[in-house]
Amino acid sequence: MSEIRASDSDPLAAAEAAPAAHIPAVSVIAAFPELVEQACRVGVTGRALERGLWRFQGFSLRDFATDARKTIDGRPAGGGPGMVLMPAPLRAATAAARAWHGGQTKVILLSPDGERLDQKLVEKLATEPHTTWVAGRYEGLDQRWIDECVDMTVSIGDYVISGGELAAAVAIDAMVRLLPGALGDSESAVTESFSGQLLDWPQYALTNAAGNADIPPVLLGGNHALINRWRRERALEKTALRRPDLLQSAQLSKADRDYLSKLAL
Repeated sequence: MSEIRASDSDPLAAAEAAPAAHIPAVSVIAAFPELVEQACRVGVTGRALERGLWRFQGFSLRDFATDARKTIDGRPAGGGPGMVLMPAPLRAATAAARAWHGGQTKVILLSPDGERLDQKLVEKLATEPHTTWVAGRYEGLDQRWIDECVDMTVSIGDYVISGGELAAAVAIDAMVRLLPGALGDSESAVTESFSGQLLDWPQYALTNAAGNADIPPVLLGGNHALINRWRRERALEKTALRRPDLLQSAQLSKADRDYLSKLAL
């Protein structure tokens, strides 16, 4: 990665290499930040990182534990199953992350009880110069730390996974691809599903003449007005079938509404 990792011999060393102010900086606090780091090394996020379009730093909670066993969790107060991440390692990791960011960062907790992550929220978060994503583990996180340090709570969906690291990777990927220059085609980000409040239209890959025979003829005819309308109608159909709730807030033209009214769904 482009930054010193908090898993190195000195967990606070990363704080000495604060990112440049003009480059979006993303950090992750987690029991296993290497899961996020590995995801960020490949594809769009990895290429953007190599090109210096954004910066990443992981902070492992175990690097901030104070005992020989590197304990980061304790029994829940009041009893019950599972373990709870303790406040002291969380506080120390948060302080290190803030130092790496140069003092200010939006601390975002990933949790099922948070605001649903959708494209609108992703677009908002992508404009933040400094974000710190905190991945939960075990039964939960100490509420005292949440009250002190968390600026917002975000959920990637109504289901349970083993930890917030993969959720952080999802959120970061969605943000980074919106950064200027991250995608090869500058139009890609604005024509994807959800960017226009509709699902994407069907896509077909050009191969050879024989392999293109079953592609809808309109896509091969070269009339861009007809192609655009075909794509719009297919997007409307797919959205109406799979996510009709999106149509409630979508910006629809009269032609769109007329077309939807003719669909026998």
